[in-house]
Amino acid sequence: MIRKPSTKSLLTSTSRRSFLRVTAGAGFAFAAGVRPRPARAATEKILFQLDWIPFGRHTPYYAALENGFYSEKGLDVTIAQGRSTIQGIRTLVAGQSQFIFQDIAVMMSVRATEGSKIKALACMYQKTPHTLFYIKGPSITKPKDIEGKKIAFTPGDSPRRMFPAFAKASGIDESKVSWLSVDPNSKNAVLLNHQAEGMVTYIFTLPVLQKAAQSGDQVGAFVYGDFGADFYSNGIGAMEDYIKEKPVVTRDFVQATMKGLKFTLDHPKEAVGMLKKHQPQLDGDVALQEVEILRNITNAKNTKVLGSMTKKKMQETQDLMVKYMDLKNPVNVSEAFTNEYLS
Repeated sequence: MIRKPSTKSLLTSTSRRSFLRVTAGAGFAFAAGVRPRPARAATEKILFQLDWIPFGRHTPYYAALENGFYSEKGLDVTIAQGRSTIQGIRTLVAGQSQFIFQDIAVMMSVRATEGSKIKALACMYQKTPHTLFYIKGPSITKPKDIEGKKIAFTPGDSPRRMFPAFAKASGIDESKVSWLSVDPNSKNAVLLNHQAEGMVTYIFTLPVLQKAAQSGDQVGAFVYGDFGADFYSNGIGAMEDYIKEKPVVTRDFVQATMKGLKFTLDHPKEAVGMLKKHQPQLDGDVALQEVEILRNITNAKNTKVLGSMTKKKMQETQDLMVKYMDLKNPVNVSEAFTNEYLS
């Protein structure tokens, strides 16, 4: 029996105004709302750690929860919000979560540098969502124009960690970039209020930024992959020891999650309604726009099996880290991922 996280830890607010609900538990904010009646007794408790505060891009996991895709497999799943890529991976390595939704490149990096045997089980973001946002104007028309300017980031998040690959691929002298470390809840405001000239995060943030931009401002975006730094991004991961110990649970969790993704792509409005039961503060229209971005990022039209990975692109992903991030002791990529549990 997996111990539930302690309810003594107090969570900080996930936003100054918009995030209305907080829960307690080992530094995690848990998914709120009424869960469906399980098809059979849900006996396997699972903490699924997200990469970030829940937004429209996370709709598939709440759709899986609301539709009973987890409970019908006997899984009692709690969804925990995230604060950064590294924070999420740390919960997995420490045994505080059983599955994570995090950046695959960073998973491989941690495996190579720390020996933590994390394995990717599915890739949701087949295309790179890592993006440098900026306010359009004559001073920024191409990536190299950010030299000498201030860029907001959140420590530990994947777009900042992978920035060197984007910088070298697009000819940016990173030593000329000024970095501004900010809380994840403040990052959008820092850009929109012109406290920084740029911000690194995921392309999913574009609808939110466009809607909140000051009158006359237009938000521009440099997506890393458009400038030569394309790689696998976020996917589901777990520790190898856990996978070996509980292969049936692993298969059930992965397949239920992918079922939630397919449902979301097939029924976006209904799925977003399920998300809002747990995250009522979210703007439904913005969430729907994120789902459409997700449709493109998942490469759903060109991938025979949703979430499946190839050794070739996994190797390309790691090669980028070796080339641009000076990754030492790269791993055997065949050991870092598997498609076994997708079917």
